[in-house]
Amino acid sequence: MQSCRRQPYGDMAGPPLLPTRPRPFSLDMPMNRRSLLALPALAALPRPAAAQARPTRLIVPFPAGGATDAVSRLYAPLLAQRLGTTVVIENRPGAGGVPAAELVVRAPTDGLTLLLATSSIHSTAPATGANLPYDVEKDFTPLALIGAAPSLVLVSRTVPVNDLRGLVAWAKARRGAVNYGSSGVATTPHLNGALLDSLGDLGMVHVPYRGTGAVYAELLRGDVHVLLDVPATAASHIQAGTVKALAVTSERETPLAPGVPTGEAAGLPGLVSETWFGIFGPANMPPALAARITEASGAAMADPELRARLLGLGVDPRAGDGAALAEAARVERERWTGLVRRLNIRATE
Repeated sequence: MQSCRRQPYGDMAGPPLLPTRPRPFSLDMPMNRRSLLALPALAALPRPAAAQARPTRLIVPFPAGGATDAVSRLYAPLLAQRLGTTVVIENRPGAGGVPAAELVVRAPTDGLTLLLATSSIHSTAPATGANLPYDVEKDFTPLALIGAAPSLVLVSRTVPVNDLRGLVAWAKARRGAVNYGSSGVATTPHLNGALLDSLGDLGMVHVPYRGTGAVYAELLRGDVHVLLDVPATAASHIQAGTVKALAVTSERETPLAPGVPTGEAAGLPGLVSETWFGIFGPANMPPALAARITEASGAAMADPELRARLLGLGVDPRAGDGAALAEAARVERERWTGLVRRLNIRATE
C-alpha cells in the first residue's frame, strides 16, 4: 500500500485556535423556560457552510519535500481561500505518477478531486511509450496552468568552454568521447540532453544515473561533461562554481536564470523545452464547475507573494486557463514524441 500524506488548508493563514471544551449535555443540566422556548428557533437555523462542505483533494503524484510538493503547498492555501473551502494535499508517489493520475481519472466529476500534474505525466510519459491506463487527452479536464520551469545547459568546470557555441564545436571535435548525464532513461534530463545532442549533431553519449545528485558528483570530477537540469537544483551548484551555465531552454530570457542566454540567442535555435505545472480534474466535469475552479486558480496566481515564492522555487508563475494548460501539454508531448521516434528512446529501455 502506498503511503499518503494529507495536509489540509482552509481560509485561515495559520493553524486554527483550539476551541474550549464544551460541557457535555446531560438531562440533569438546569434549563429555564427561556432556554426551552429557544430550542425550536435554534434547530431552524441553517448549518454553517463550512460544516456542510467536503474538502477538495489535491493529488500530488510525487513525494513530500520535492519540487512539485513544494509548489502545491504554496498554491493550495490560496486556492482554498478563493474557492471558500478546504484543500487537502495528498501525496501519492510512485510509478511515474500513474497511480495518482488514475485515481483522479476514476474520481467523481464534482470537482473535489484534482491532480497537480507536470509534464512527466501528460507529455513525457505518453511520448516515450509508457503503458498508461488512461488517455491523457480524453480522460482529464484541463483546468488551470500555474507555472513552468525551463532547464539550464550545464557543463563541468573541466570542460574548456564558456558558451554554447564553444560547447558545440568542442563536442563535434570529440564525437563519441563527450557525454551527458541524466537521472534515468526517458526522464526530462535525458530528453533535454538528447534534444541538445540532436540539434547540434554532437555525437554525445548518454549516461543515465539514479537521480541528478549522482550526476552532479560526476560533473564535479569531470567524468560527466554535460547536464540539463532545472534552475531550482542547478542554482546552488552554479553559485558554488562547480558547474557553468551556458544557456536556458526557455523561449525568452527568464528571471530564473539572470544573464543566461536562451538557446536561440546562444546559437542553437530549437533548444526549447519547459516542465509545466497545472491542475486537472476527471473528464466531463460540468462546465460551470470547471470555470469556477479556473477562476479561483487565476485569482490565486495573481497574488504577488505567491508569485515571488514560486520564483524562489525555480518556477516561473503563469496563470492560464484550461485551454492554455492543454496547449502546453500538447506542445511538449509533440516535441518529445518526434524526438523519441527519431532516436528510438523508450520508457522501457
